[in-house]
Amino acid sequence: MNRTLKRFWTDDRGNIAIIFGLAIIPFMIAAGTAVDYGRAVVAKHRLQWAMDSAVLAAGSLRTATEDERKALGKAIFEANFPPSEYGLTVGADFITINNNVVSADETTAVDTTLMRLASVYNPLEELDVQADSTALVPQVGNAEISLVLDYSGSMGNYLNGSPKYETMRDAAVDLINSVSQDGDHEGVSFSLIPFHSGVYANLMGNHLTDSSYDKLSGTSRHWSCVGDRKKNNTSDTEPSTGKRHRWQQDEMYRWSGSSNYATYCSTGLPVTELTNDISSLTSLLSGWVPASCNACFTAISTGFSFGWHSISPNTVFDNGSSYELITSQDPEERVIKAIVLLTDGAQTASAHRESSNGGTGYSPSGDNDWPLSQNNGEQNLEDLCTNAKAKDIIVVTVAFDLNDQDTIDRLHDCASAKTDGTGNYAYQADSTSELAQAFEDIGTVLTEMVYLSQ
Repeated sequence: MNRTLKRFWTDDRGNIAIIFGLAIIPFMIAAGTAVDYGRAVVAKHRLQWAMDSAVLAAGSLRTATEDERKALGKAIFEANFPPSEYGLTVGADFITINNNVVSADETTAVDTTLMRLASVYNPLEELDVQADSTALVPQVGNAEISLVLDYSGSMGNYLNGSPKYETMRDAAVDLINSVSQDGDHEGVSFSLIPFHSGVYANLMGNHLTDSSYDKLSGTSRHWSCVGDRKKNNTSDTEPSTGKRHRWQQDEMYRWSGSSNYATYCSTGLPVTELTNDISSLTSLLSGWVPASCNACFTAISTGFSFGWHSISPNTVFDNGSSYELITSQDPEERVIKAIVLLTDGAQTASAHRESSNGGTGYSPSGDNDWPLSQNNGEQNLEDLCTNAKAKDIIVVTVAFDLNDQDTIDRLHDCASAKTDGTGNYAYQADSTSELAQAFEDIGTVLTEMVYLSQ
């Protein structure tokens, strides 16, 4: 018996199996721990991704109420981190918004498997995973944008199978909807300034003279076909008491001696003052067509002038906000002012410009310094652009199917410089697709100016 026990005690055969059997438990626990931690890491990454997506979505809405932002964030989070899969149910207020900062912070638990075997007395049954995220709500400013659009006779010509004015109209409607967020942002307003040989505007009597150059009076308004003023026609100043400072009723249609001008004017497209009624504005624009005219010239400078008046705080239309708001640091007060000018031709309408040397043209009451010439209109445009940009107005120009290089160059110089130093906001479109792309780019530029991220 002793010999048998001694042999058993000293026999080392099968030791490896015994040792392995004893070691298998910690090996399994270690492997299980790695698996459990791996599951926890995957869950944390998924939670973080869902949290980031939810917060970014809630903050990305350019115009929305706080409840709308929270609802969108919750929906995005649950789509990426389903409660049925992870057992985490979030409430409506799991996203918070304070001082334009969107934030969220959540913790969930991942059940363990073999890891709980590591401790008999206090088993680790779950691992907590946590994620948090923040994003900034865009600082939404306001905008007053004037669309100065060429409706002279040539805009009825066809390009790539469509009338040019239709291409312009559709592109302008898309731009309006884009910048205004389909009318959701009430702080974005537009004016429409169609021009041809002049513009057809509803002006106060004390800003006008009649056919005999007698000053009108009062604040009652008169629909009038006008061109450039005789004096101070390169700024946004209100016409003063001097008759040379005022517009003359129907003057752009009278000096030629053609009754066709007056007829065209009275049935022409009117100036639409600043409005944030986007639905009505786009509906109105969609119905516009160039009127038939035997001698419809192009008065670019007059169109630009009224575009500036329409967003000016001065009292020609009295709808524009103060220039001081352009540089306001308060996003709720800040106003972007912009003029988007499109033409397909050179300045062919004669324009007035005061000259100390006198000139031809109207000479009422002995005044002989009211010359009329196409070159004056070109110089007027250059001075108008310079003076408008000095007020921090963004000037955007579009040369559409335009074959006059001098005018293309003039429009380029008229446009504002880009803030990144890469050129000017001057676009040239020689096809319908290029015009659509140009207006899309302009819409993007203006949208980024209005909806600034912090």
